[in-house]
Order: sequence, then C-alpha cells, then structure tokens
Amino acid sequence: MKSLKLFAPLFLVLAACNPGPQTLNVSLVDGLGEPLQPQAAAWRIGPPPSTSGLPWNTLPTAQSSWSIAVPPGARFQVAFRCPDVGTTQFYVSLDLMRNELGSNLVVRCPSAYASPTATVQGGVNLSSGTAYSARGTGPVTNSMFGPMYSLIAPTGPGREVAALGVSGTGIPHFGRTGLVTIPPGGGSFNILAAGTGTLTVTAPHSSSYAGLVLRSSVPVDLATWGIGSQSVARPTNLVPGDLFQFWTCHGPPFARCCGILRKDALDPTVATGASLSLPVVPGLSLTVNQTHSANSLPTFSFSTTGSYSTGLNPLGHALFLAQPGVRYWRHFVSAGALGSAANYYVDVENASGFNAILPSPGSPVDLNATIFFGDKPLSALFAARPIPQETH
Repeated sequence: MKSLKLFAPLFLVLAACNPGPQTLNVSLVDGLGEPLQPQAAAWRIGPPPSTSGLPWNTLPTAQSSWSIAVPPGARFQVAFRCPDVGTTQFYVSLDLMRNELGSNLVVRCPSAYASPTATVQGGVNLSSGTAYSARGTGPVTNSMFGPMYSLIAPTGPGREVAALGVSGTGIPHFGRTGLVTIPPGGGSFNILAAGTGTLTVTAPHSSSYAGLVLRSSVPVDLATWGIGSQSVARPTNLVPGDLFQFWTCHGPPFARCCGILRKDALDPTVATGASLSLPVVPGLSLTVNQTHSANSLPTFSFSTTGSYSTGLNPLGHALFLAQPGVRYWRHFVSAGALGSAANYYVDVENASGFNAILPSPGSPVDLNATIFFGDKPLSALFAARPIPQETH
C-alpha cells in the first residue's frame, strides 16, 4: 500500500424470465452507527463518468435511508455530502457492483456525528489509567476521571463509559458502567473495575495494536507493541457485541502494509488464557498517478507490485482528497467496479449539490490512495456497523 501526498434511470424491456432490478437499502450513519441526514445525495447506474452514460439522480435529503433499484450485476455509484463540521465540508462516495452486495449498504460519514456531547465524570477503583467514552478519552487520577480533565461523551440512552488501568497493587483492572443515559448537561457515573485475565498475541510485524470496541461503540486501547508476543489484558466482563480489534503493520508511514483482524469477544480464540497469532502481511506496493483540471476531480492510474496472502481477496481502492480545513472527499471503488481499467475517474462534481467538492484553484491539497484486501466479502463489510475512529 502506498500513499501519495498532493491529494431518470432508464431500463430496457427484457424477456420476462430475466430478473428485474433488486432493491438496495442504503443508509447514511456516523461513526456510532446513528443516522445522519446529508446536505446533498445522489446516485447513478453505469460506469462513470455520467457524461458518457446515465446521469446522476438526486436523492431526498430530509431522510437518512433510501431504497434504490439496481439491476442484478449492474455497476452504480452513490454520493453524499455529509453534514458540515463547523465550516469544513465532508463528502463520501462509492463505486460498486450490485452483485458485490446483499440487501443493505451502510455508508459512514467520517467526522460528523448525530448526537451532541456532554462532559462526564465519576469514580473508579483504579490508582491510574484511562477512561473511555464513544467520543473521547481522559486520564484516571486518584480514583477519579474528570472533572479536571474533561471526558466528553454522546448524550442520550444506550451510552457507556469504561476504564482500564491498574489498582494499587499494579494489577490490570477493567470496568464499565453498562448502558446508561447521559443527560444533555452531562453526569457523574461510578465504575467498579475488576482484575483482568490475559490473552497472548503474537505479531509478525514491527507495529502492532490490540484493542476493544464495546457494543456501545466505546473503543478501548489494550496494548501497542512491536514484533513478537505480547500479554494483552483480557477483561472478563465482556458481552455479545463487544469486539476485539488487532492491527499489525510494516513499512514506512507513506507505504504501510497492515493486517486488521476483528474477533467477537466471545470467540474462543480470544478467551482468557488463549494464544492468538496475527497473520503475516506481505509487502505490496501501490503506485498511484493522477491528472486533473480545475473543473474536475483527478483521474487516477493504479499499479501494484508484490503479492498477497492466500485466503485474502482484493476488495478495492480507497481514495482520499483533502484541502485541509476546508473540504475532504473520501471515495471507494470496488475491485469489481474497477476491473482491469488502466485509468479511473468518477465525476462526483457533476452531481447536483456537489460542485463545491472541487478544491479551490491553486490551493495545496493532500491526496492518498490505499488498496484493501480481506477474507470477507464486501456484502458483509458494507452491511456491518461502523468501527469508531477507524481509518476509512
């Protein structure tokens, strides 16, 4: 993987035995899986650009889910302008094949959130450590989290606060509030932490990570280390829907190759006392070139060298373009949609409400590209709940 810095549908009448369009349920969510209403939304059938095929169709914006009819095996694109964060604009789009998906497509906005936040505080039986919410972290000092170090959390029902640290004897402890309601003005919540078990994780590469994502979308950092084995705290009070997440990476920051492994917390391979080996990630280099004009998004060309592991399939390319502090565009083109094409261009700027996606002429921009492989199909990945703070 390599990053470069710069960065009225028409259907023919067919024989009655041919299957008709298949309904695809598309939803727009934030990092917690909560629905968002876009500022602009559009979709189209066929390979881009729209100037050579069918036009972009606008979708209503006073809602967060849509049903679109896509013929079996057809290629299509969807695009959203997410809610602004302050004065900063965020756009997300996808180019996919209908047969790569099931009946649901969940699209995540990268930075906007549906729920407001409030400051929480409380006590926990740790001498030191870190408190976690779905939207932030804060230190535990003198058996307290907050109020000196504000911990923000989303308000409303179904929230949770967790803490990981050490007791007075230096033994790792973990605790959680369970699902609570956080009022608009914030609140105080006490956590009873219990000693953890351990899980031995062996990583083949120089940069590795282990963490939890609780069912309430609270991420908890467990360990970071280099190559080799690491004893990782394994809380005992986990419930269905909690996930372990592991990373192991190698290569320089601008060309990093990473493997990501997620396991349900009740999977026996991550039980207390278990040993887990993370897979070797082969070196794979992605070279990306681009050309552009002031009136269009870039045209990309991709080439890869190296190989990837047996059991992993190419999923697609993620593209990221940013005029920092002003506008950000994130796009995914699946392996099926890209095929063997030497060049790639998608004209999101031609959809209604998306003309502001183009960077200001002469402004510096960042451009990054990443290629993804996986052992699960896109139908599973794009129907799953989002992982907070993950890179997309």
